[in-house]
Amino acid sequence: MRLLPGDSPDAIRAEAREIPLMLETDVLVCGGGPAGTAAAIAAGRLGARVTIIERYNHLGGLATGGLVIALPRLTDQGRPIVGGIGLQMRDAMVETGEAVMRGHADSCYFDPEALKYLSLKLCREAGVDILHHAWLSDALVEQQRVRGAVFETKAGTAAALARVVIDATGDGDIFAWAGCEFEQSDQSIGLDFRIGGVDVPKWQAARENAPDQCADIMHDLHQLCDWGGPFQLGAVLTAEGVVWGNNGLRVADALDPRELSQIDIQARLKIRQGLEILRARMPGFADAWLIDTASQTGVRCSRRLRGSYRLSTSEVGQHDFRHPEAIGRGNDFRREGIAYDIPYGVLLPEDRDGLLTCGRCVSCDDAALEPLRVIQVCWVTGQAAGTAAALAAQAGVSPRDLPIPELQEVLRGQGVVFAD
Repeated sequence: MRLLPGDSPDAIRAEAREIPLMLETDVLVCGGGPAGTAAAIAAGRLGARVTIIERYNHLGGLATGGLVIALPRLTDQGRPIVGGIGLQMRDAMVETGEAVMRGHADSCYFDPEALKYLSLKLCREAGVDILHHAWLSDALVEQQRVRGAVFETKAGTAAALARVVIDATGDGDIFAWAGCEFEQSDQSIGLDFRIGGVDVPKWQAARENAPDQCADIMHDLHQLCDWGGPFQLGAVLTAEGVVWGNNGLRVADALDPRELSQIDIQARLKIRQGLEILRARMPGFADAWLIDTASQTGVRCSRRLRGSYRLSTSEVGQHDFRHPEAIGRGNDFRREGIAYDIPYGVLLPEDRDGLLTCGRCVSCDDAALEPLRVIQVCWVTGQAAGTAAALAAQAGVSPRDLPIPELQEVLRGQGVVFAD
């Protein structure tokens, strides 16, 4: 890139350049987390040409690279909530012993490598073209319609064109670059990890027989390591002697690369410090060792689309919220007795065509995002977005013009759960 003389001391001017077109497709899925993976599989199964672009070398997003290996319930008090692709994935891992039920009868721990493999396998079976090692950098917009995306690779900058684009980036990068209205949520960001060599029965016995002592150790660890957010440990039932650490270091802006870098650095130093405290004081941890820290930083939320419909805190907090334009249902990982419809409009921008979103950047208020952002609900919104994108691309219409009863009928046929 050739630099040009500029007037501003705070910016660099660069020469205009042509960007090579690497690919054209029916449906372009931007981001390969749980929502993006479900979207790609759903669109591919309907016969659409699908490409998924992912910056890491694996699929699964924070569920795999972020080591968020606890899958919440897919039901609520006996009511089915999540079906379709999400249920298929969960059941496949249970069948192979790579997911094991915990606490709640329908909640489980899973092996992140199992979900990486399964996500890849189902995408390949659906005919999805997978492009790893590509960092999205801009949206291509023509007359209020999103036409594709620009991305950076080791081979240079490239572009992709599509009939329909799905923003499954988690941070809403595509819709932000496309000029869509959005809001932002900030929450505690952390870095998950796994510890091996733990005498889990001894640790669990200590927690049962001397809960105050164990609580004091965890309190001291939290204080000495200066963890500003939650710090939790749980036995991983899919592997003997393994404990999972789920945490949040501090509330920060997830769109600030300096903040993210500092959190990564601090977290890895503090995890080692915390492990030394556990080895010295916590029953069962004398021979513990660090297996790994997550390759993806634990961002819980950032941008939220301001879409055609905005789910509210009161709606996602009801025992049985219904909406005529539902594309699936969700629950709340924190408590039972909650079931809510997810309207199609939460996936649609207000003023851009050719674009859908899914996952943790759908249209909702700040508090409503908490139950919507988790893995099992991301599967639901992802499958709906992929199905809608394929149907719209094949019909030659914008996703907002897709007949919702037709979309609902197809989703029902895929096993997606709707209210009776």
